[in-house]
Amino acid sequence: MALLATYEDFLKSVNETGFLPFANIVSGLPSLLSVTEGSQWHTDDPDTDPWQWRVRAVAEKKLAFGCLLGGHKGFISEAMYPYFYAACNPKEHIEERYHTGEVSQAVWQVCQLFEEGGELDTGDIRKALGKRFSQSKLDSAVAELQREFYITVSGNRRKCNKQGEPYGWPANTYKRVTDWAPSAFLHEVGDIDQGDAVETILNTGVSMGQQVDRDELARKLKLKVRNPIFK
Repeated sequence: MALLATYEDFLKSVNETGFLPFANIVSGLPSLLSVTEGSQWHTDDPDTDPWQWRVRAVAEKKLAFGCLLGGHKGFISEAMYPYFYAACNPKEHIEERYHTGEVSQAVWQVCQLFEEGGELDTGDIRKALGKRFSQSKLDSAVAELQREFYITVSGNRRKCNKQGEPYGWPANTYKRVTDWAPSAFLHEVGDIDQGDAVETILNTGVSMGQQVDRDELARKLKLKVRNPIFK
């Protein structure tokens, strides 16, 4: 993959490849860090600063971003999104999975906070759940809900003091996938077989990289590979 100099280069590249990790997750697989120059970062120029691209792509709903690649941060194109959703979003309702012990209490309660369709950051989640869970458990729950395509990064915002003045670094905000994603991101989901979706994702990853280990990629993305006997 060629070096990316501008936001438009970045969008074009991710739309051509299908997805792009933020940082290296598998040897030979490109990442945003590997295809940009260090001097581009943290200049606050939305056209050339890769740190700003993630904010802009989500705000414009050009790409999905978050802990979407097996819990690792990365970007997914509109065309590839239905395949990730079909591969990673459990078929069973999360309440059923909670009662059978497949998801933790922290994951279940964080998920419940989004049921009314709101937009929350980690500070909102901490405030709502009080001291029931440690910060690390809440962070893990938010990452797991992204990995399983229940919620996604929807933007970012800074905290405000009592006078309404913003301060500190911006924090990611999250919405349910169904509240954030444009219809084009999800309209084919019902027609995609989970096994076929996994194969499409892995084929895409192998083709976009150099000597990418397919099995390692499946493990990193936490994809359930179909038993070859049943292909």
